[in-house]
Amino acid sequence: MKKKFLSVCMSAVLALSLGTCAFASDDSLHDTSNIDNTVTRSSITVAWVTATSIEPWGTDNNVPGNYEVYEMLFETSADGEFYALLADASRGEYGGYDHEEGSVEYRVYIYDYIYDHEGNHITASDVAYSYMYQYENATTANWQTLVSVEAEDDTTVLFTFSEELNALGALENFLSRCFIVSENCSANLTSSMCGTGPYKFVSYTSGSSLVIEKNEDYWQTDESLVRQESQANVQTITYQFVDEGNSRETGLESGALDMVYDMPLENIEVFTDDGSYGDQYSVYSYVQKFVYYLCPNCSEDMPTGDVNLRLAIFNAIDQNGLITALGGDYTRLYSYATDYYSDYSYVDWASLDNYNTNDGADLEAAAEYLAASSYNGETLTILCQSDYNDVATIIAAQLAAAGINATVKGVDQATQTSTMADSSVWDLMFGMMAADYNVQVWSHGFDYNSNGGSGSATAYFTVDDEWQALLELCNTAEGHTAENMEAWWQMCVDNGYAMGLYSGNNYNIVPEDCTYVCLSDRLNLLPGACCFDGSVE
Repeated sequence: MKKKFLSVCMSAVLALSLGTCAFASDDSLHDTSNIDNTVTRSSITVAWVTATSIEPWGTDNNVPGNYEVYEMLFETSADGEFYALLADASRGEYGGYDHEEGSVEYRVYIYDYIYDHEGNHITASDVAYSYMYQYENATTANWQTLVSVEAEDDTTVLFTFSEELNALGALENFLSRCFIVSENCSANLTSSMCGTGPYKFVSYTSGSSLVIEKNEDYWQTDESLVRQESQANVQTITYQFVDEGNSRETGLESGALDMVYDMPLENIEVFTDDGSYGDQYSVYSYVQKFVYYLCPNCSEDMPTGDVNLRLAIFNAIDQNGLITALGGDYTRLYSYATDYYSDYSYVDWASLDNYNTNDGADLEAAAEYLAASSYNGETLTILCQSDYNDVATIIAAQLAAAGINATVKGVDQATQTSTMADSSVWDLMFGMMAADYNVQVWSHGFDYNSNGGSGSATAYFTVDDEWQALLELCNTAEGHTAENMEAWWQMCVDNGYAMGLYSGNNYNIVPEDCTYVCLSDRLNLLPGACCFDGSVE
């Protein structure tokens, strides 16, 4: 059987990032014409990164099994389609909710026949409970405008904010970032699970595995309303926690594993067309939604407050060399944007002439900017999470080649956040950002009121009111245009405010009987929503 290798987001550099390996490309694994939900596989064992908690709370939730066991009012597909799930799309002017222009209130309607795995009837009060519990007890990124959530009756929920959610995708993001749990749920959600989804909890062994099984009493019985993401085409799913690539490879070869989520690049070759296990597995690849970036501290009191030094730094960066040094498992960026998002195609980013499109480091330009700057050989501090010390170290070496001294300060996530707030202790920051559109990625990173910004400056101490106003415009439905996006980015590169470096690639291994691969909006595998040809029971 022909080997399947798919790049969901048309990663043009995939062949380069995979070195000398050769793959036959077959788009069938993401071809919706191959969707067939009539075949049920008895079981799938999936290798997943070790989960230290299975709680459903937090807008950053990425726990295996959560998207199968729990559900939200609305969800977003991996292709960016926003759709009603627990919300009743037959009600409301906007397919599940009502809103009057200028109002800070949003009224959401849910079905009256939703039941969880314990038989609890899910009502609007459970929605209010779930949102407020998450708001008060977990990470709730960009929920700062939420004022209250109230149940008006059993099927109507009133959300009130401090301001109208006019920003592009702001309401959609809010409505699709909270799993709904019954207030009467008796399960201990740190060690068990109880939701409304197409799968229900079987067992969890901390550090070892999570097992879920098909929910035969799934509340949504109207097949016309069941999305692909909610299909249950596998009877029992076991998430086996296996962190190390060689162990994942051995597990597939022995048959102990059937699927691997996010296989390291160096372990995929034996599962490709020419590999020894190419007739048993397919490699399924896609570009991640994260923008990995480098940003300067623009405080006037710091060396990087000098625009010429910032431009010298960014011209000294060799993105391709950085990716090669990291092992090749990344896709280079041509702006602070990635082609995962639908608005990437608005602008031909690679055709623009700036430091983010340089073919390697431009040391001549770096030298000119450095000579025009006030830099006197100070050692710059690159702040990053310690997981990325290797990246920052390579960046420091590239800067040294241009005559710029730098040292790495690797810390944990909480320390990074608190350290960022002190403009006197860091000069450059390596990090990553994601959202639902590229313009939202920009907003999360550079809006005065986001990511630790002061309200009058960004989190990187950038003060540019014209840039801020243009960003706000880009994040409206009317202002989300190619012209505005290119203008905002041109201001960014003219002033050396940021540089997009790369985005990651996911390489997943699926069994040869898999005919369609389904992903969540966070691009995690949804094994139960995949389709199979029936050749394996």
